[in-house]
Amino acid sequence: MSRLLLATTEAGWEARVRESFDDTLNGELETWDDATLAEGDTTAMLAAITDHGARVVALGPGLGAGPSLELAAVLDRERPDLCVLLVAEPTPDLYRKALRVGVRDILDPDSDLEDVRAAFDAAIETADRREVHGTNETETETRRTIAVVSPKGGAGKTAIASNLAVGLAGVARNEVVIVDLDVQFGDVGNALRLAPECTIMDAVHVGAALDATTLKAFLTAHPSGAYALCAPNTPAEADMVTTEDVVRVLGLLATEFRFVIVDTGAGLDEHTLSALEHATDLVLVCGTDVASARAARKEVDAFDLLGITTQRRHLVLNRADARVGITGDDIEGTIGLEVSVSIPSSRTVPLSMNQGIPVLEGAQKSPVSRSLGELVNRLAGDTTPHTDTPMGSRLRRRKESR
Repeated sequence: MSRLLLATTEAGWEARVRESFDDTLNGELETWDDATLAEGDTTAMLAAITDHGARVVALGPGLGAGPSLELAAVLDRERPDLCVLLVAEPTPDLYRKALRVGVRDILDPDSDLEDVRAAFDAAIETADRREVHGTNETETETRRTIAVVSPKGGAGKTAIASNLAVGLAGVARNEVVIVDLDVQFGDVGNALRLAPECTIMDAVHVGAALDATTLKAFLTAHPSGAYALCAPNTPAEADMVTTEDVVRVLGLLATEFRFVIVDTGAGLDEHTLSALEHATDLVLVCGTDVASARAARKEVDAFDLLGITTQRRHLVLNRADARVGITGDDIEGTIGLEVSVSIPSSRTVPLSMNQGIPVLEGAQKSPVSRSLGELVNRLAGDTTPHTDTPMGSRLRRRKESR
């Protein structure tokens, strides 16, 4: 187990952390609360943290957001091998600032013991991976850019893309970003009940100065641990997003996140084609009707004609149990692809979209959730059955407590 260092000025926090681990930490946990911490000298703090030999550093509670973020930035620059947690009341603005300085997660100090344990367990796992694989924890892990596509609107792309973001965040918290590339009428923000302060328009306005660090400032945090780059507010603004902008944004995000999910517009416009060319995986969404199957076949033929052939293809059959005289075998024969995942019809899906609560967040035991979990596991490279993740449990308990 990695050594844990609690940098806090609040008495009692160490006891809560120890209690969350059932008092099994023994010498693996230390609390740092001396004068160096109170003075706010980041150079002295860095030296003190190094002397403690910690692998996981929890900043707060009691330090204040400003000093904590300043120290986190120093640690990100000088000690990228460390995993940093910020213990403070989480807000969208704080999430955005914390992401920019390399903080892995924000833990509410009022969280129950199970959530405290889950946050520290995840940080320990991250620190252990960094120790084994080097300072870039995802360097030896597969990075994926996943484009969710459909030739026709109304197929369920946004529902599937938003659930992928939440589901993959359970596998790799803070390493997932979803990009709404339906730049005219994108609805990812509503699907995830987000109120973004910034959109992709703000990012492209930066121009040539845009880099990975700056781009992160335009992302919106979701409680699951995923981030979103939302569509412009109006169709008029969307006209200002060029294919060059799309390529640059996706390229920068792919260097910073393990999973980049792209919710594309219907059809094959220039933005979608740019995303497909840079994708590692294509999730093709098809309904159970003749028109959808034929349109999907045309889209697959277009992929082949355009040379979009190296990406892994995953056919998702949506509303798969609809009794409309066409079977899954019929659709496979028409499109020329095997169905990877079949998602049953359910009023849970439109209800979740209207509420802005993805199925994998709010209805985790439903048949639809199990099917979406299969897709998550397929894209995460995991063959084990999808189960309720610690983050999923945290989100559910928060809603129950309201």
